[in-house]
Amino acid sequence: MRSLKMRSRPEDPVYRYVVKKESEGKSKKSAKIAGLNKFLRIYYARVTELYKNI
Repeated sequence: MRSLKMRSRPEDPVYRYVVKKESEGKSKKSAKIAGLNKFLRIYYARVTELYKNI
């Protein structure tokens, strides 16, 4: 999450999600954990999509 935040790519959906949560008033740590959960959900969905096609 630190590297994601340092690179600051506004087109990245996880980055936008973390920034949105911080602007809603969540603490930085809480927003990063929420972003990590979102990243893991996206990653899991993409991996399972690959294995369904095999």
